[in-house]
Amino acid sequence: MPTDKTLSYSADLVKRYDRDRFLTAMFAPERARDQLLTLYAFNVEIARIRETVTEPMIGQMRLQWWRDVLTAIAAGDGPPKGHPVAEPLAALIQVQSLPLDPFLALLEAREQDLSDDPPATMNDLVRYCRGSSAGLAVLGLKVIGVDDEVSCETAESIATAWALAGIARAVRFLALAGRVMLPTAAMSNQGLALQDLQNPETAKPVADIVSEVCNLARDHLAKARENRNTVDLKGLPIFLPATLADSYLDMFARAEYQIFDSRVIRQRPNVARLWWSNWRKRY
Repeated sequence: MPTDKTLSYSADLVKRYDRDRFLTAMFAPERARDQLLTLYAFNVEIARIRETVTEPMIGQMRLQWWRDVLTAIAAGDGPPKGHPVAEPLAALIQVQSLPLDPFLALLEAREQDLSDDPPATMNDLVRYCRGSSAGLAVLGLKVIGVDDEVSCETAESIATAWALAGIARAVRFLALAGRVMLPTAAMSNQGLALQDLQNPETAKPVADIVSEVCNLARDHLAKARENRNTVDLKGLPIFLPATLADSYLDMFARAEYQIFDSRVIRQRPNVARLWWSNWRKRY
């Protein structure tokens, strides 16, 4: 594992803002590791747009800037000179012949981040999680050299589960920032509003919704594990988020899905469990 002194700009960016993917990338072969971190740095850039702009219009402009850059790269043109993420990303796309469409789909999914409207239903939440993460996982497989249908479907299911678990873990944090990502229908059925997600006294009805989100994540993990004997295990670094999702979901269950439980708030990625899964070649 590289030391902080040897980290590239992309690696440092991912380590600071996407610790889980940084850790899973460390299990990739050295050549693919740097390329994965370049890909993940792009994801950090677009995932953080909402929190780095003062109004949605500026966010839309940044998303459009990335669309223009990626379209230019796909056409064979160079990226903006000196951009610390776009330049290595352009090199990666060209070397690996990565398709444009998954990148554009990720940008489209991130448009929802610029709206204050939560998903209407659980199905809408799943679509958001899939849109904002599944394409990235498939691109990661291509970087590693895996492109078969079963492995890609498995990666998509794991990425969706991981994103759902992330939404559950972020409910309290997002609420304190004035944002709700739990579905409107579920919130309405429980008679909840934003302020209820900030108040420990309304923990029980919130826990009921969080439990449903976590169960959806488990369903996607179960679907992914149906393919354990047929996936290409070269893609294991892309499948390892399943191990992290398991640990987060297990902790939520022990905490009875209470978003104010200190164990949930303080939880960190289980590195030992990652090492064990990688050693066993399991996810």
